[in-house]
Amino acid sequence: MNNRSIKPALTAAAISLMMLPSLASASFMDAFTDPKDGRIDASQWILDNSAGFMPIPLIITEPAVGTGGGAALLFFHETDEQKAKRELYPDEVTNIPPSVTGVVGAATSNGSKLAGVFHSGNWQDDNIRYLGGIFGAEFNLKYYGEASDQANNFNIKGLYFFQDIDFRIAGSNFFLGADYVNMNSEASFDMSSMLPGVDPLALDSNDAHVGLKVTYDSRDNQFSARTGTKAGLKANMHGKGVGGDFDYQDYHAFVETYHRVAPKWGVAMRLDAKSTTEGAPFYAKPFIDMRGMAAMRYQADNTALAEVEVSYDIDDRWTILGFAGTGKAVNNDQSFNQAEWQNAQGAGFRYLLARQLGLRTGIDIAKGPEEWTMYLQFGGAW
Repeated sequence: MNNRSIKPALTAAAISLMMLPSLASASFMDAFTDPKDGRIDASQWILDNSAGFMPIPLIITEPAVGTGGGAALLFFHETDEQKAKRELYPDEVTNIPPSVTGVVGAATSNGSKLAGVFHSGNWQDDNIRYLGGIFGAEFNLKYYGEASDQANNFNIKGLYFFQDIDFRIAGSNFFLGADYVNMNSEASFDMSSMLPGVDPLALDSNDAHVGLKVTYDSRDNQFSARTGTKAGLKANMHGKGVGGDFDYQDYHAFVETYHRVAPKWGVAMRLDAKSTTEGAPFYAKPFIDMRGMAAMRYQADNTALAEVEVSYDIDDRWTILGFAGTGKAVNNDQSFNQAEWQNAQGAGFRYLLARQLGLRTGIDIAKGPEEWTMYLQFGGAW
């Protein structure tokens, strides 16, 4: 888990703001108008809403679980220093987003549902970054196995508890961090398609890990980066000693880089690789995580992918973009060349909805190997 965990709730809020009815009262609309350019903007609504929780509708379009929705209650915590700077320099974009506490609940058309609480914090002038929470969930998914052509329906439900913290090293762009995750779950497979009359096969388990990581982050904005690089290496140790039932390790390496090649043109690139050792449960193995591909569709012991995105600013608020990517899912008993490349591409747009935070939101439409998918995006897709 990371800051992307709160993106669906914020995305839905942003989309709804862009569609505010024209009949809204002038006093209400004043709260969503940027005095700098007179256009719709949510900066003041987000940052000055310190009286309590903010209700937000959720819209879900993930192909693995179907369409659906829900609601979130979000509370933004801006420090006194951040507020004083924002009020003194209202035209500047803050490089430290406020902390956020949230309560989330959602359900989808295939019977999946989720509820939980989280807190995302930036402390001591962004020298400490924290994310933690607990979620209860039930998902109805498909498991494709090694062949990736025969789907088996399964249900997984349980509790997901996570704690994640990073410390900046001596004022640099490097961070050292650690996390702890504990997932207690019950998975059941529907075997009726292969063995009619056979009851579902159930598996109760607990998967827990302690992770260590090093991260480099020079992005100009944590939500909607325009320049800079984020890269990281992470190793997770799973086992009985930390509260789990499975003994294995998994590793993750990634690079995300953002460049302005001209005043209106931007290019972003992403490389990502994940690997698990023997002993990992089926649901813990990595999958190709890319727009246009359903979660767990292309899954194996190891994954590698590359993606590029090109953007063009129509004006100070509106941006259009196109993207393409490719990836492989490779098991430990395969060579890299034996696995097939899986490709996806698409296009989308962003609107600068909260100028003082640099927050951009919009919609992406992607085509993977099998289907078209629409995504509501808060900030960058990565």
